[in-house]
Amino acid sequence: MSEIIDESKIQEPPVGAHLVSPRTAFNHHGIYIGRGRVIHYSGMARTLSRKDILKLPGLIRYGCVVKTSIKKFCDGHGFRVVEHPRAKFTGEAAVERAKKRLYERSYYLYSNNCEHFVNWCIDDTFKSPAVTRLLIGFALIGFLLHALGIVKLTRRLPFGNRLLLSGGSALIGSFIVAHFTQSALQPAEGIRGRERRNRYFGRIGSWIGFALSPLFAVFGIRKKWTLSESLLPFFLPLLFGMTTYGAFRLNDTVKRNALRKKRVRLTELEAIQKIENSDEE
Repeated sequence: MSEIIDESKIQEPPVGAHLVSPRTAFNHHGIYIGRGRVIHYSGMARTLSRKDILKLPGLIRYGCVVKTSIKKFCDGHGFRVVEHPRAKFTGEAAVERAKKRLYERSYYLYSNNCEHFVNWCIDDTFKSPAVTRLLIGFALIGFLLHALGIVKLTRRLPFGNRLLLSGGSALIGSFIVAHFTQSALQPAEGIRGRERRNRYFGRIGSWIGFALSPLFAVFGIRKKWTLSESLLPFFLPLLFGMTTYGAFRLNDTVKRNALRKKRVRLTELEAIQKIENSDEE
């Protein structure tokens, strides 16, 4: 049993701080807004007991951005402060961003959880290292099962059956990866228009990779490509999905930087024009 921590004895964090409170097998994240209050996504917020297992889908899906006391946020587990050395928004600015999303009810475990929410408030990015590790873990487990089990089994079967089994196993394995890739690219509320569009094309890319996975598996067997037979088809949804998403996001970044440079140039020209006009007068 974990030790119960008295949050009242812990030094008050600065306004806009990223708070992390440990739970069993995961961490809960929130942003401190001052006066002992925290804004956080309530999905998976409290410590779960065995009785909560059947309620877990509802606890995950119907989470809401709420404002609570720091004691309720910690649920007896205390907290630590996560530093953001390159934060775009700090202090009251980060708090204002959090307040704009109060009562939002679009919790997605893989794409809009409490960690995504806080990182958006502070860094203006939807990222969750915990989700990244989870996705990589599932992919590795699936690959090992496929490589150690299906591949060895297919080599003892007739060629036609081998093609059928390998294509089917690649389809099943790639569907699992596609599922998590799709979840990671869900268009949750609070995401800006361009980011929603980028995620939409990323999801399309993941389904294209899923559709191509059995063809790559069959082609790999025919060409005796061990790598293609055991690894590549499985990761195609992740590869296609994240590559498509990254390409559209990179395109947005290039356009945004070009627009900023143009605005800076126009501002400089206006300043020069004002100086010339004042000299003429």
